[in-house]
Amino acid sequence: MKLTFRQLEVIRAVALHGGVTAAASELGVSQPAVSMMLRESAASAGFPLFVRAQGRLQPTPEMRVLLDEVDRVFKGLERIDRLVGDLREASVGSVVVAVTPTLADNLLPAAVAAFRRARPRIQITVQTMDNVSAVEAVTQGGVDFGLVLTPIAETDARLVPLCAGELVCVVARGHPLAAVRAVTPRDIARYPLISFSSSLPLGRLVEQTFRETGVPRRIALEVNQSSTALGLARAGAGIAVIDPFLLLDDRDHGIAQLRLEPRTMVTAQALVPGGGRLSRPALTLLAAVRRYGAAIPGVTSLAGRTARQ
Repeated sequence: MKLTFRQLEVIRAVALHGGVTAAASELGVSQPAVSMMLRESAASAGFPLFVRAQGRLQPTPEMRVLLDEVDRVFKGLERIDRLVGDLREASVGSVVVAVTPTLADNLLPAAVAAFRRARPRIQITVQTMDNVSAVEAVTQGGVDFGLVLTPIAETDARLVPLCAGELVCVVARGHPLAAVRAVTPRDIARYPLISFSSSLPLGRLVEQTFRETGVPRRIALEVNQSSTALGLARAGAGIAVIDPFLLLDDRDHGIAQLRLEPRTMVTAQALVPGGGRLSRPALTLLAAVRRYGAAIPGVTSLAGRTARQ
């Protein structure tokens, strides 16, 4: 016969306390019940488990060998119980996020810092990539969720709006337009344009703005990151139209910032796998990102809205 889990509990309790009475009290059962369980356990094991010496029940040599393994079993169960509790409270685990560079630099850090203060045992992996790659990473299951700029291509993933802001024009401080508060595509067309390919979300938005005003968009310097466009504009290489998230911090970026008219909104959104459920740590981190996005000055919070591309 095999020893049952309940029998192992009784054996361990008797070994710890050296008697039936204390073991029965710990287990919340009667003394006769523990005595009967000991007899049944010895019969199942096929050898004596305890001998009485100096008024206490002492483990036999065979029992001492068995107790080592029993202790490992119960300590393992205790670790499992603690892990279950940690997972229930989302205090351990890992989260992998695919993020476009501008959001990785300006939206994610404060949310991650707040999240880590509350849950320091959760490992976070941030994979910075372009919008197209981030969408692929989410739809292929390589990450828990993504942070992207819209518009994006058709996808089965679910979009969760975070916040939105207007595209902004940036020039060097010595540029002829630096003192102007607002510019149009017609104003910009007289100068070298630093811009994005139409395959990228920002490129499509800028293209749309130029098209709506009947001005051809002629790119002098093509880039794929807002930070690169900002650096080139700061150096006086031309005029850049970028997303607003890059300029949200209090740093002096060394440029003049102009409003672009007509106003064109760019939205930061979380991209969540359509068919799967997020883990508790991932849900908690996403909630932190949404809270931070709702609190950013200078952008419009979209918290509470849902969307699907």
